[in-house]
Amino acid sequence: ISSKVDAARAKDQSSKRMASVTEAVKRSLPGWSLARDTPKPKKKQGWECPAPTVEDWEDYKKWKEEQGKKDELPAAPQFFFADTSLLFFQDPEVQLPWIHRVKCELPRRVGRLSGELPVKASFIGFGMDDTTEHYEEFKRAVAQIGIVLCRQIHHPANRFEIAHLEQSDLIMVIGGDRRRLWDTLGTDIGSSAVAEHVKWRYLQGAVVVAVGEAMSLLGAKSWYLSGEGKTPVCFTGWKIFPHIVASEEEGVDLEDLVEQLGGPGIVIFGIHKGCGMIFNKDGLVEPVRGMMQEYRWDWQSSSVKQALLLGPPRSTGLICPLYAAMQRRDGEEDDDGSADVYSYALTQEEEQEEEQFIEQFDVHNSWLTAPVRDHVESLKKDGNEAFKVGQADLAGLKYEQACVLLKSSSQRWTQLDKDIQKNLDALAAPKKAQLPSAKKHQEADGLVGQKEDYRATTYLLPLLLNICACHLMAHEQDQARSAKSSEGAAQDSCSASAIPVTEETTIVEVRDNLVGAFRAANEALVVSVGRSAKAWYRRGCVFEKLRDPRNALRDLEQGLLRAPGDKGITNKRDEVKLLVDKVAETMYYARHKELDAQVAKLHLEARRSLLLRGFFDDVYKDERGEFAIAQPVARPIEGTLQEVDGRPALLLDKTDMPSRDGPYLHPHALWTWEFMVQKAVSLQVLQIEDIDLGSGPLEWLCKGLRTHSEVRVLRLIGVHIGPAGAKMLGNVLAQSKSLVEIALDKCGLLDAGLSEIAGGLKENSGTLESLSLRQNRITSKRLGNLADAFCQEDSQLQLAELDLSGNPLAADGTKEIARIIGSDVHKLRVITLQDCLLDLAAFWRLVGKLDDAKPLTKLDLRCNPIGRGTRRCWRSTMGPTIRCEVLLSDHPLKVRKEALLQAEERNIRVYPLPSRWV
Repeated sequence: ISSKVDAARAKDQSSKRMASVTEAVKRSLPGWSLARDTPKPKKKQGWECPAPTVEDWEDYKKWKEEQGKKDELPAAPQFFFADTSLLFFQDPEVQLPWIHRVKCELPRRVGRLSGELPVKASFIGFGMDDTTEHYEEFKRAVAQIGIVLCRQIHHPANRFEIAHLEQSDLIMVIGGDRRRLWDTLGTDIGSSAVAEHVKWRYLQGAVVVAVGEAMSLLGAKSWYLSGEGKTPVCFTGWKIFPHIVASEEEGVDLEDLVEQLGGPGIVIFGIHKGCGMIFNKDGLVEPVRGMMQEYRWDWQSSSVKQALLLGPPRSTGLICPLYAAMQRRDGEEDDDGSADVYSYALTQEEEQEEEQFIEQFDVHNSWLTAPVRDHVESLKKDGNEAFKVGQADLAGLKYEQACVLLKSSSQRWTQLDKDIQKNLDALAAPKKAQLPSAKKHQEADGLVGQKEDYRATTYLLPLLLNICACHLMAHEQDQARSAKSSEGAAQDSCSASAIPVTEETTIVEVRDNLVGAFRAANEALVVSVGRSAKAWYRRGCVFEKLRDPRNALRDLEQGLLRAPGDKGITNKRDEVKLLVDKVAETMYYARHKELDAQVAKLHLEARRSLLLRGFFDDVYKDERGEFAIAQPVARPIEGTLQEVDGRPALLLDKTDMPSRDGPYLHPHALWTWEFMVQKAVSLQVLQIEDIDLGSGPLEWLCKGLRTHSEVRVLRLIGVHIGPAGAKMLGNVLAQSKSLVEIALDKCGLLDAGLSEIAGGLKENSGTLESLSLRQNRITSKRLGNLADAFCQEDSQLQLAELDLSGNPLAADGTKEIARIIGSDVHKLRVITLQDCLLDLAAFWRLVGKLDDAKPLTKLDLRCNPIGRGTRRCWRSTMGPTIRCEVLLSDHPLKVRKEALLQAEERNIRVYPLPSRWV
């Protein structure tokens, strides 16, 4: 009996073990969510965990990674003062003011002949209405340590103040009204340009001094009091200090504030009047001139604990000034000596010149006076009335008159009278409730609407769209007249012959309405930088009239991206989509024998280089009206293939023109492009210019380029590929192993296309050395994606040359370019940024990241609005000591005018080539 009981017990225990193993296996399988037998263990808090041992090393490393920036050492010392009295404090035992402690922490800049450059300082007082007295006090304080190049940053800051801030190694932010500090320097709702520049300078080693209420801005959180109960409203700080610093004299109980700001994880340092705190580069907190209190949330007691932090008996605040005093006593001269520090700053005349340069480069900086605006409005209204009754020619005439008046009468901002500038600035100010009498007085002065309503481009864009609509209406009216019966045409001829002939003759200019419509819509896209959905829709309608449904569909799709759900664009898109598939089919049945013979004449099998250029000289007579009206055909240009600087290059003949009886290709004959690259097995250089590849051929070319093992140079110039084509080329960049040089100039990539190109660069592991993206209407919007491709840690990109010339990057784009320059990952040797609307603030942002340890050897910034004052400061300070060569134009305005004159079209009465399409 006992043996049977033991066997039953053993069997029961084994079944339980099997059940537990089975349940554990089920729990580990995907899709199982069995209930737990015991509650999930609660995660222990930090104060409950025992001291780490050797076995916890892996967990400890993971915990260190989770800390992120909290464990990073500061980039530069940070000074926190309860008030400004510490700037003038002088210990009785020390012969120098305490502010020399700040001087000891300033970074050193080596300039020409290895001399130390003078320090520039910036003062920010956005929390007060009148900061004149505080700014003068700031200048007196820093003058004690030899700093005289000071500038106050106003709200909003102009470009010269931003440029000075970019070069400042000492930045003081003074307090005031906390709500105003949040409105002007807060970063949790919108981006503050000044706050971003201050953080950027801090990361580059600049010393930041915060006074009063501004101390909390540097921390992880800050607050302002709201309502009658003065309830603290929390907002995000700049996060360059890991905790919160506040003054004990503000009248706020900091102990209660810990719980009001969140409780757990909140640490507040309270500083008393006349005292301060230094956050040193080694991560240690140093009280200055007195003790400070620490308020920290305690987990165990769920309450706030306090601690007193005391500085050493003889702190560094006394030792450093004493050391400087000993140096002076020994006869050592001060570094500031007799140096002419003002030679490193712009004069008033140079600032005015810089302002004029920037205005002349910026096409959007043209303004209208109230009388001119009213005149333009009157002409536009007359045009609208004529358009409504079907008088297309008269409406177009009125709109063109308005455009001429707009371009001839607009003025740059500095050319406007002071009163007009003041009135326009008043329109930009926040609107307040006004009495009816004040509104009438404002209307009597001509001040109606917003400030942007007086910008010239605000009126130019709708006028161009209206001109395009007039040309389209006129084209339809011409077609209706030509479609009349022959009997009506005969009657018109008889009546015309009955009119007696006089000696007077009227000469009327005959224009192609579709040419005018296309140019107006294209110019509207240029003015709006491709952001206007209506401009895309208008040009799509023009392409439809040109019997080019492929391009019409592309433009309408772009319009829908900018105006999702628009019924007018959607209906037109659906109509055009039905015609797209018939283009290649119609072309094949009508011209396949002719075009197949032309492909055979190219002799692709024996070619090592191929240059195709577009010309409007198609000899085919389209009597049925089946094919596109304005599609250039591709003709080969012969040249000699040579090796230049290790890369194959095609040297053209002197004529630079195709032969009359030479072969040609049509962009809509897709079967002729399908195997072009595959057939040319020895092809090394492929260059295509002024051909509309985006309407079909690009897809077939990319299929061949992805796997071709011989092509080393690919140049697509003015081929209108757009964002959709950029996605195909992104796959080529990711997969090609043979390409060494790629040029995608004047291809209408826009910001969306840049993202696709950047995606391909991230996956590139080939031998690509040069990339050119000139004149693609790229802005700063998606430039961060390109910067990520160069800065990612595991990047295998070997790119050495990058050209972004002719794109309106402006000052915002330089933030990402500077990130590329400062990265230790990239291998770029040459960066070209010609004609990118880079002003002096952008210039100092870029050159501030130059380092001799980086591979960059040339930074081309020619043809940018950078005046002689900035060039003088650069060439007399940092320029001679930097290994990287920075190229600047001595006469940028002259260079720009010559470039525009060279690119100007000689005949605007014909269809533009694809290189001018957006």
